[in-house]
Amino acid sequence: MDKNFGLSHTEKEIMELLWQSEEPLSFREILDHANEVWKKNWKKQTLNTYLLNMQKAGLIGSERGKVYQVYFPMCTKEEHIQNWTRKLVRETFEGSLYSFVVAFTGGEKLTEEEAEELRKLI
Repeated sequence: MDKNFGLSHTEKEIMELLWQSEEPLSFREILDHANEVWKKNWKKQTLNTYLLNMQKAGLIGSERGKVYQVYFPMCTKEEHIQNWTRKLVRETFEGSLYSFVVAFTGGEKLTEEEAEELRKLI
């Protein structure tokens, strides 16, 4: 299963950084983190390309900070996972939660406890 929830490895790294930050991060802060912590050796244009693509995808937003442009996530990590899962069910299982559960369980019967937990969710 996709552990990156529809994100490339690098997009997930950037999102994790933004999700963990209590404040929006400047371009410079993200670039410095990428080069110093992740050892990316990126030029400004490389990061700019990622950030623009992520903005177009609706993953991040940006605004003018006091001095620099700052970036922030458009949703929490949990919201992103929920959105990705809904899209997976819609696109892969034609929107059928039943088909998704059957695929997830491999067609095996659920225990009574698992079935009860699902009933509570529904």
